[in-house]
Amino acid sequence: MQPGVQARDHARTAGLIGLALLALAVQACSRRALGVLIDLPPPREESEPAATGPQGGAPQGDGAGAGVAVIPGGMLAESMLTVEDTVVPEIEKTLRPDSVLKLLPRDRAGNVDWVAALRDEVIRPRDGIGGRRSRRAAAFEFKFDFYFAGANEMFDAYFPHSTHTEMMDCAQCHPRIFRTRGAEITMADVLQGRYCGECHGKVAFNPTTACERCHTGMAMPPDRAQAELTGTVEMRRASEIRAERGDTTGVVEGNATGVLTASFPRARFPHWVHRIRYRCTTCHMKLFEPRAGTNEITMVDIEEGRSCGECHNGRTAFQVSITNCGRCHIPSAEPRAGAAPGGTDDPERALPAKHEPWGGWVLSGLR
Repeated sequence: MQPGVQARDHARTAGLIGLALLALAVQACSRRALGVLIDLPPPREESEPAATGPQGGAPQGDGAGAGVAVIPGGMLAESMLTVEDTVVPEIEKTLRPDSVLKLLPRDRAGNVDWVAALRDEVIRPRDGIGGRRSRRAAAFEFKFDFYFAGANEMFDAYFPHSTHTEMMDCAQCHPRIFRTRGAEITMADVLQGRYCGECHGKVAFNPTTACERCHTGMAMPPDRAQAELTGTVEMRRASEIRAERGDTTGVVEGNATGVLTASFPRARFPHWVHRIRYRCTTCHMKLFEPRAGTNEITMVDIEEGRSCGECHNGRTAFQVSITNCGRCHIPSAEPRAGAAPGGTDDPERALPAKHEPWGGWVLSGLR
């Protein structure tokens, strides 16, 4: 065979292999994961007829009723649900932190093991608002698990892509946190909240108490950590943030009507309540960027069905109203270990009996 013909045959073969790999990438990684590698146009939005779905996983006794089950791309009709979708896991029947902790598995160090909870179906989070309770076997898995090389084998750090993609969207990390492969990550970075530290130590296990979860070659003593429901966020007031920018009026348009909110308790967001019921992809990155200071939320946003209002509308979850401000705006207090914010295990009694922060206040849109 002539050299030129042979070169063309090799080029043709390489091209066919490349197309095959690209097709496999589309099938295995989904359009969103592939978008990390190449630019793709946004998907077209298709309008579908509205359908009534089941309650979106709100706990019993939480004041939530049946409602419209909205999922990305349209509605999920009741006929599409399985019996398993309608069965409420035991862990969703309580909002008491101590009760939840008793049901959650632990890792060897003693931390809550959310991966095991998902694997063993202690939690069966929905894949969207009103969506299905996806089983592990049916969940998307990107099986690119690997080790970061350490100083020696004991310090090699294991990273399981497959575990993260069960709950998270690729865009949560790429390219927002990890722009390229081969990033040099140090423990100092992680402990200062960079790279893996954007989640670990905040909403995922603390790297200081679970060395062997990543450094699998380390031999560490068992049961040395205290299990916690991490991730409760105390939100900053928009007026405080704006004051740092030079606006000292204290008035935030769309947040309050002609009043100052300096004495109003800050809102608290318990991640653990939500992660039991929904996968991370339900909120991130569609509704919120998971980084402090990047999301400004006003009462008008919520009342009009944006941000928290996508769920807290009286159908999927309790409706935000003038009568239940204390469900989110909880006075600061140092709770005992395992207790809910505000120092009590009962979320319905998170405020002292005589504490009525809404008395005499008129919130925009709530008359």
